[in-house]
Amino acid sequence: MTEKKDSRGNQRSEMETVRVVKLNAVTAGMIGVLLGSLVGGPWLEEVVTLIRGYRWDHRNRCIMESPNPQGYGVDFCRIPVDCEMCRDVQEIDDVHVDDISIEHFQNKYAYTNRPLVVRNATTHWKAMTDLDYFWLKDEYHRDPEVLEFQHDDCWFNNYKSKELRNLDAVFRMPEYKLMPEHFDRPWYVGWRACQPTVEQALFTLIERPAFIHPESTPPIKPWIFIGTPGPGAHSHIDNVDMSSWQAQIRGHKKWFLSPPPECSWICGKKMEVTVHPGDIIVLNTNFWFHSTKVVGSEISLVLTIEYD
Repeated sequence: MTEKKDSRGNQRSEMETVRVVKLNAVTAGMIGVLLGSLVGGPWLEEVVTLIRGYRWDHRNRCIMESPNPQGYGVDFCRIPVDCEMCRDVQEIDDVHVDDISIEHFQNKYAYTNRPLVVRNATTHWKAMTDLDYFWLKDEYHRDPEVLEFQHDDCWFNNYKSKELRNLDAVFRMPEYKLMPEHFDRPWYVGWRACQPTVEQALFTLIERPAFIHPESTPPIKPWIFIGTPGPGAHSHIDNVDMSSWQAQIRGHKKWFLSPPPECSWICGKKMEVTVHPGDIIVLNTNFWFHSTKVVGSEISLVLTIEYD
Protein backbone atom coordinates (compact mmCIF):
# COMPACT_ATOMS: atom_id res chain seq x y z
CA MET A 1 0.00 0.00 0.00
CA THR A 2 1.25 3.51 -0.89
CA GLU A 3 0.15 7.04 0.11
CA LYS A 4 -0.52 9.59 -2.66
CA LYS A 5 -2.12 13.09 -2.75
CA ASP A 6 -5.15 13.83 -4.92
CA SER A 7 -5.69 17.04 -6.92
CA ARG A 8 -6.94 18.84 -3.78
CA GLY A 9 -3.94 17.84 -1.73
CA ASN A 10 -5.73 15.19 0.29
CA GLN A 11 -4.00 11.96 1.20
CA ARG A 12 -5.37 8.81 -0.30
CA SER A 13 -4.30 5.20 -0.21
CA GLU A 14 -3.79 2.88 -3.17
CA MET A 15 -3.23 -0.84 -3.30
CA GLU A 16 -0.29 -2.08 -5.44
CA THR A 17 -0.93 -5.20 -7.46
CA VAL A 18 1.82 -7.83 -7.75
CA ARG A 19 1.39 -10.20 -10.65
CA VAL A 20 2.63 -13.76 -10.24
CA VAL A 21 3.51 -15.69 -13.37
CA LYS A 22 3.02 -19.39 -13.00
CA LEU A 23 5.55 -21.67 -14.65
CA ASN A 24 5.03 -25.32 -15.26
CA ALA A 25 7.76 -27.80 -14.39
CA VAL A 26 9.03 -28.12 -17.95
CA THR A 27 9.47 -24.37 -18.41
CA ALA A 28 11.16 -24.02 -15.03
CA GLY A 29 13.52 -26.84 -15.89
CA MET A 30 14.45 -25.28 -19.21
CA ILE A 31 15.22 -21.96 -17.55
CA GLY A 32 17.36 -23.77 -14.98
CA VAL A 33 19.33 -25.53 -17.68
CA LEU A 34 19.83 -22.24 -19.54
CA LEU A 35 21.10 -20.44 -16.44
CA GLY A 36 23.33 -23.37 -15.57
CA SER A 37 24.89 -23.40 -19.02
CA LEU A 38 25.51 -19.67 -18.84
CA VAL A 39 27.21 -19.91 -15.45
CA GLY A 40 29.12 -23.14 -15.90
CA GLY A 41 29.32 -23.64 -19.65
CA PRO A 42 32.44 -24.05 -21.79
CA TRP A 43 32.41 -20.42 -22.84
CA LEU A 44 32.91 -19.32 -19.22
CA GLU A 45 35.99 -21.55 -18.98
CA GLU A 46 37.29 -19.90 -22.16
CA VAL A 47 36.79 -16.45 -20.65
CA VAL A 48 38.62 -17.45 -17.46
CA THR A 49 41.44 -18.93 -19.55
CA LEU A 50 41.69 -15.71 -21.56
CA ILE A 51 41.91 -13.61 -18.39
CA ARG A 52 44.44 -15.91 -16.73
CA GLY A 53 46.53 -16.41 -19.83
CA TYR A 54 46.73 -20.18 -19.32
CA ARG A 55 44.50 -23.24 -19.24
CA TRP A 56 44.08 -24.95 -15.86
CA ASP A 57 43.66 -28.69 -15.46
CA HIS A 58 41.29 -28.95 -12.48
CA ARG A 59 41.70 -32.68 -12.08
CA ASN A 60 45.51 -32.78 -11.98
CA ARG A 61 45.90 -29.22 -10.68
CA CYS A 62 48.45 -28.12 -13.22
CA ILE A 63 48.79 -25.73 -16.16
CA MET A 64 48.24 -27.33 -19.54
CA GLU A 65 50.79 -26.53 -22.21
CA SER A 66 49.95 -27.61 -25.73
CA PRO A 67 51.08 -26.89 -29.28
CA ASN A 68 49.93 -23.59 -30.76
CA PRO A 69 47.49 -23.49 -33.71
CA GLN A 70 50.40 -24.02 -36.11
CA GLY A 71 51.39 -27.21 -34.28
CA TYR A 72 54.53 -25.90 -32.58
CA GLY A 73 55.08 -26.73 -28.93
CA VAL A 74 55.08 -29.57 -26.44
CA ASP A 75 52.00 -31.16 -24.91
CA PHE A 76 52.43 -31.48 -21.14
CA CYS A 77 51.00 -30.26 -17.84
CA ARG A 78 53.24 -28.25 -15.52
CA ILE A 79 53.10 -27.15 -11.90
CA PRO A 80 52.70 -23.36 -11.45
CA VAL A 81 56.02 -21.69 -10.72
CA ASP A 82 56.98 -19.60 -7.70
CA CYS A 83 56.58 -16.05 -8.99
CA GLU A 84 58.85 -14.67 -6.27
CA MET A 85 61.68 -16.08 -8.40
CA CYS A 86 61.18 -13.37 -11.03
CA ARG A 87 59.72 -10.49 -9.03
CA ASP A 88 62.97 -8.47 -9.09
CA VAL A 89 64.21 -9.56 -12.54
CA GLN A 90 63.97 -6.47 -14.72
CA GLU A 91 66.61 -7.31 -17.32
CA ILE A 92 68.92 -10.06 -18.51
CA ASP A 93 72.19 -9.58 -16.66
CA ASP A 94 75.18 -9.10 -18.96
CA VAL A 95 78.78 -9.67 -17.80
CA HIS A 96 82.20 -10.37 -19.29
CA VAL A 97 83.62 -13.80 -18.53
CA ASP A 98 86.50 -12.19 -16.59
CA ASP A 99 84.02 -10.54 -14.22
CA ILE A 100 82.19 -13.62 -12.96
CA SER A 101 83.63 -16.24 -10.64
CA ILE A 102 82.37 -19.72 -9.86
CA GLU A 103 81.17 -18.51 -6.45
CA HIS A 104 79.38 -15.50 -7.90
CA PHE A 105 77.64 -17.66 -10.49
CA GLN A 106 76.67 -20.27 -7.88
CA ASN A 107 75.24 -17.70 -5.47
CA LYS A 108 73.39 -15.42 -7.87
CA TYR A 109 72.54 -17.36 -11.01
CA ALA A 110 73.00 -21.12 -10.97
CA TYR A 111 69.75 -22.01 -9.19
CA THR A 112 67.79 -18.75 -9.04
CA ASN A 113 66.16 -18.71 -12.51
CA ARG A 114 67.88 -15.38 -13.13
CA PRO A 115 68.92 -15.19 -16.81
CA LEU A 116 72.49 -14.26 -17.62
CA VAL A 117 74.66 -13.58 -20.67
CA VAL A 118 78.40 -14.15 -20.29
CA ARG A 119 80.39 -12.41 -23.01
CA ASN A 120 83.51 -13.92 -24.63
CA ALA A 121 83.13 -17.13 -22.63
CA THR A 122 84.08 -19.55 -25.42
CA THR A 123 86.48 -17.60 -27.63
CA HIS A 124 89.29 -20.07 -26.84
CA TRP A 125 87.30 -23.20 -27.74
CA LYS A 126 88.33 -25.30 -30.71
CA ALA A 127 84.65 -25.26 -31.69
CA MET A 128 84.95 -21.59 -32.63
CA THR A 129 87.13 -22.50 -35.60
CA ASP A 130 86.05 -26.06 -36.40
CA LEU A 131 82.34 -26.46 -35.64
CA ASP A 132 79.96 -25.59 -38.46
CA TYR A 133 77.37 -27.21 -40.72
CA PHE A 134 80.00 -29.09 -42.72
CA TRP A 135 81.72 -30.48 -39.61
CA LEU A 136 78.36 -31.82 -38.43
CA LYS A 137 77.58 -33.24 -41.85
CA ASP A 138 80.91 -35.08 -41.94
CA GLU A 139 80.36 -36.56 -38.47
CA TYR A 140 76.86 -37.76 -39.27
CA HIS A 141 77.95 -39.23 -42.59
CA ARG A 142 81.10 -40.86 -41.21
CA ASP A 143 79.19 -44.09 -40.59
CA PRO A 144 75.79 -45.02 -42.11
CA GLU A 145 74.65 -46.30 -38.73
CA VAL A 146 74.96 -42.88 -37.10
CA LEU A 147 71.83 -41.43 -38.72
CA GLU A 148 70.00 -44.71 -38.15
CA PHE A 149 70.68 -44.66 -34.40
CA GLN A 150 67.44 -44.56 -32.39
CA HIS A 151 66.98 -43.72 -28.73
CA ASP A 152 64.39 -42.06 -26.50
CA ASP A 153 66.77 -39.09 -26.14
CA CYS A 154 66.96 -38.52 -29.91
CA TRP A 155 64.83 -35.38 -30.12
CA PHE A 156 64.48 -33.45 -33.40
CA ASN A 157 62.44 -30.34 -34.24
CA ASN A 158 62.23 -28.73 -37.67
CA TYR A 159 60.13 -25.80 -36.40
CA LYS A 160 58.69 -24.13 -39.55
CA SER A 161 61.12 -25.85 -41.92
CA LYS A 162 58.71 -28.61 -42.84
CA GLU A 163 60.80 -29.77 -45.78
CA LEU A 164 63.56 -30.80 -43.34
CA ARG A 165 61.74 -33.75 -41.84
CA ASN A 166 64.74 -35.32 -40.10
CA LEU A 167 68.52 -35.15 -39.75
CA ASP A 168 69.04 -37.04 -42.97
CA ALA A 169 67.14 -34.30 -44.83
CA VAL A 170 69.18 -31.60 -43.04
CA PHE A 171 72.47 -33.08 -44.23
CA ARG A 172 71.22 -33.80 -47.75
CA MET A 173 70.14 -30.19 -48.16
CA PRO A 174 71.48 -28.54 -51.35
CA GLU A 175 74.52 -26.46 -50.50
CA TYR A 176 73.10 -23.39 -52.20
CA LYS A 177 70.71 -23.10 -49.22
CA LEU A 178 73.77 -22.30 -47.10
CA MET A 179 74.62 -19.28 -49.23
CA PRO A 180 73.50 -15.78 -48.13
CA GLU A 181 71.95 -15.04 -51.51
CA HIS A 182 69.41 -17.81 -50.83
CA PHE A 183 68.50 -16.82 -47.27
CA ASP A 184 65.20 -15.44 -48.59
CA ARG A 185 63.85 -18.93 -47.82
CA PRO A 186 65.00 -19.34 -44.21
CA TRP A 187 65.32 -22.65 -42.39
CA TYR A 188 65.92 -23.49 -38.74
CA VAL A 189 66.21 -26.85 -36.95
CA GLY A 190 67.29 -28.25 -33.60
CA TRP A 191 68.13 -31.70 -32.28
CA ARG A 192 69.77 -33.55 -29.44
CA ALA A 193 73.09 -35.14 -30.36
CA CYS A 194 72.21 -38.52 -28.87
CA GLN A 195 74.50 -40.49 -31.18
CA PRO A 196 77.54 -41.58 -29.08
CA THR A 197 80.18 -40.95 -31.77
CA VAL A 198 78.88 -37.46 -32.54
CA GLU A 199 78.54 -36.65 -28.86
CA GLN A 200 82.13 -37.69 -28.16
CA ALA A 201 83.43 -35.72 -31.14
CA LEU A 202 81.61 -32.57 -30.04
CA PHE A 203 83.14 -32.75 -26.58
CA THR A 204 86.63 -32.65 -28.08
CA LEU A 205 85.79 -29.15 -29.34
CA ILE A 206 84.52 -27.55 -26.12
CA GLU A 207 85.45 -27.04 -22.48
CA ARG A 208 83.47 -26.58 -19.31
CA PRO A 209 82.68 -22.84 -19.02
CA ALA A 210 84.97 -21.16 -16.50
CA PHE A 211 82.07 -20.10 -14.26
CA ILE A 212 80.54 -23.61 -13.97
CA HIS A 213 81.60 -25.47 -10.83
CA PRO A 214 84.19 -28.19 -11.60
CA GLU A 215 82.16 -30.73 -9.62
CA SER A 216 79.11 -30.17 -11.78
CA THR A 217 77.97 -33.29 -13.61
CA PRO A 218 79.99 -33.71 -16.83
CA PRO A 219 77.98 -32.59 -19.86
CA ILE A 220 76.14 -35.22 -21.85
CA LYS A 221 74.02 -35.30 -25.01
CA PRO A 222 74.22 -31.67 -26.17
CA TRP A 223 71.56 -29.99 -28.28
CA ILE A 224 72.38 -28.34 -31.59
CA PHE A 225 70.36 -25.43 -33.01
CA ILE A 226 71.25 -24.17 -36.47
CA GLY A 227 69.56 -21.99 -39.05
CA THR A 228 69.66 -19.03 -41.40
CA PRO A 229 68.72 -15.45 -40.52
CA GLY A 230 65.03 -15.24 -39.75
CA PRO A 231 62.62 -16.76 -37.24
CA GLY A 232 64.09 -19.31 -34.86
CA ALA A 233 62.12 -21.03 -32.14
CA HIS A 234 58.55 -19.93 -31.44
CA SER A 235 57.64 -18.74 -27.94
CA HIS A 236 57.43 -21.77 -25.64
CA ILE A 237 58.45 -23.26 -22.33
CA ASP A 238 60.45 -26.47 -22.04
CA ASN A 239 59.97 -29.68 -20.12
CA VAL A 240 63.60 -30.73 -19.60
CA ASP A 241 65.55 -31.89 -16.57
CA MET A 242 67.71 -28.88 -15.69
CA SER A 243 68.76 -25.34 -16.55
CA SER A 244 71.17 -24.97 -19.45
CA TRP A 245 73.97 -22.87 -20.84
CA GLN A 246 73.79 -22.14 -24.54
CA ALA A 247 76.97 -21.27 -26.42
CA GLN A 248 76.71 -19.13 -29.54
CA ILE A 249 79.31 -20.70 -31.82
CA ARG A 250 78.46 -18.98 -35.10
CA GLY A 251 76.16 -16.18 -36.18
CA HIS A 252 74.05 -13.90 -34.02
CA LYS A 253 70.81 -14.68 -32.23
CA LYS A 254 68.30 -12.49 -30.44
CA TRP A 255 66.48 -13.98 -27.44
CA PHE A 256 63.05 -12.87 -26.22
CA LEU A 257 62.05 -13.86 -22.67
CA SER A 258 58.68 -13.57 -20.95
CA PRO A 259 57.63 -14.69 -17.46
CA PRO A 260 55.09 -17.51 -17.18
CA PRO A 261 51.51 -16.24 -17.58
CA GLU A 262 50.66 -17.05 -13.96
CA CYS A 263 53.33 -14.49 -13.00
CA SER A 264 52.38 -11.76 -15.47
CA TRP A 265 50.93 -9.53 -12.73
CA ILE A 266 54.14 -9.78 -10.69
CA CYS A 267 56.87 -10.21 -13.28
CA GLY A 268 55.24 -8.71 -16.33
CA LYS A 269 58.23 -7.24 -18.10
CA LYS A 270 59.40 -8.88 -21.35
CA MET A 271 63.14 -8.89 -21.98
CA GLU A 272 65.44 -9.38 -24.94
CA VAL A 273 69.15 -9.71 -25.62
CA THR A 274 71.40 -10.46 -28.59
CA VAL A 275 74.25 -12.97 -28.28
CA HIS A 276 77.27 -13.14 -30.56
CA PRO A 277 79.95 -15.74 -31.34
CA GLY A 278 81.79 -16.55 -28.11
CA ASP A 279 78.89 -15.60 -25.83
CA ILE A 280 76.91 -17.92 -23.55
CA ILE A 281 73.36 -17.37 -22.34
CA VAL A 282 72.41 -19.18 -19.12
CA LEU A 283 68.71 -19.83 -18.84
CA ASN A 284 66.16 -22.02 -17.09
CA THR A 285 63.98 -22.81 -20.08
CA ASN A 286 61.55 -24.63 -17.78
CA PHE A 287 60.74 -21.28 -16.16
CA TRP A 288 61.02 -18.60 -18.85
CA PHE A 289 58.93 -18.58 -22.00
CA HIS A 290 61.44 -17.93 -24.75
CA SER A 291 61.67 -17.42 -28.48
CA THR A 292 64.59 -16.67 -30.77
CA LYS A 293 65.42 -14.92 -34.00
CA VAL A 294 68.59 -15.31 -36.02
CA VAL A 295 69.87 -11.82 -36.91
CA GLY A 296 72.67 -10.54 -39.08
CA SER A 297 73.80 -12.18 -42.31
CA GLU A 298 75.27 -15.49 -41.13
CA ILE A 299 73.99 -18.94 -40.24
CA SER A 300 73.58 -19.31 -36.48
CA LEU A 301 74.89 -22.40 -34.68
CA VAL A 302 74.29 -22.91 -30.96
CA LEU A 303 75.47 -25.68 -28.65
CA THR A 304 73.22 -26.23 -25.62
CA ILE A 305 74.10 -28.27 -22.52
CA GLU A 306 72.28 -28.77 -19.22
CA TYR A 307 74.08 -28.29 -15.89
CA ASP A 308 73.32 -29.13 -12.29
